[in-house]
Amino acid sequence: MSANPGDSTVPYDISAERGWVRVADVVPAPGTIVESFIDRKGQTDDLVVWTTASGVPCVSEARCPHQWSHLASEGAVDGEELVCVSHFWRFGVEGEGWKQNVNGRRDRKGDLEVLPCVEYDGGVWVQSAD
Repeated sequence: MSANPGDSTVPYDISAERGWVRVADVVPAPGTIVESFIDRKGQTDDLVVWTTASGVPCVSEARCPHQWSHLASEGAVDGEELVCVSHFWRFGVEGEGWKQNVNGRRDRKGDLEVLPCVEYDGGVWVQSAD
């Protein structure tokens, strides 16, 4: 079972036994980012949990693909996008990456892995791939 970023429908069987992992104890306030991690595929992956300005929670890998900046400390939410403030790469809720120049032109860049998430019991949960 999977969900889209910020999916408000909660699966009836959300539990650790079904592979769901709580990655944030509370849903971040709109426009904020928190650091998290998940153990999967035999390793610990750094994650960021962020909420768009309109209140959509998202979970993605924590490192910008450009120069590996950690988005919990070098990221900001701008509207519906997560922005790496090191070089201003932008990522949508589906992980699509863009670089916007000063004239507003957007060029396609590397993507972030986004983990489908749900809000449940006051927190944010993802389903582990293990």
